[in-house]
Amino acid sequence: DRRQRQMCIRDRDFELEKQNFRKYYDRNRTLFEEAKNAFISAINTLIRQSDIGEVTKIEGRVKDKEECIKKFHRKYQNGLESDEQPYEIKDYISDLIGIRVVCLYEDQIEKVSKILKNHFKIIDVTDKITAVESTEDSFGYKGLHMDLEFSDETSPLPKSKAFSGQHFEVQIRSLIQDAWSVLDHKIKYKKSIPNDLKRRINVLSALFELADREFKEIRTATMELIQQEGV
Repeated sequence: DRRQRQMCIRDRDFELEKQNFRKYYDRNRTLFEEAKNAFISAINTLIRQSDIGEVTKIEGRVKDKEECIKKFHRKYQNGLESDEQPYEIKDYISDLIGIRVVCLYEDQIEKVSKILKNHFKIIDVTDKITAVESTEDSFGYKGLHMDLEFSDETSPLPKSKAFSGQHFEVQIRSLIQDAWSVLDHKIKYKKSIPNDLKRRINVLSALFELADREFKEIRTATMELIQQEGV
């Protein structure tokens, strides 16, 4: 009986917090869109002013409010309630505003991340490139995920106070990694995957990785030829 009462209380608290989050989201929806567009513009300007070369895409989205609630339920709710910790859903959705930067080449990813580190406060960094490469039987798309916070002090934006303290996530990928991510989402781990299928997926992942490396080496060789011809 005691356990059932606790579960009822938790369910009631979660329902209340979902209502609070929906109100918060609806009240700030316009600000989220403005912040997303401002962050895209700022990152675009910072990259254009750098010497890292062309990127193919800078885009963003505001996460759907029901998707935010599902993510909180999936990743955080049980742990917080087990520890009897009070919570607000909005404090656990770091990717409510998401920006994606797609580079032509993999070696541009670190250069883009350094630019962002100089102009935004770093909350967390998830290096999916290293995570995948260090695990023999792992597969999945590569890329660098950065949870950032807008800071007035280092802001590249004019009229920036409206976005002060706003968290957002930036995913930085190469063109090949971005293509693989589309496939990765189609084969996402909803069920256990048989070993023979895992091997086929790993072969395909290796081919994408090889393509990324070859594109980079072809670029370098081409640049060396152009320099030699110019001498």
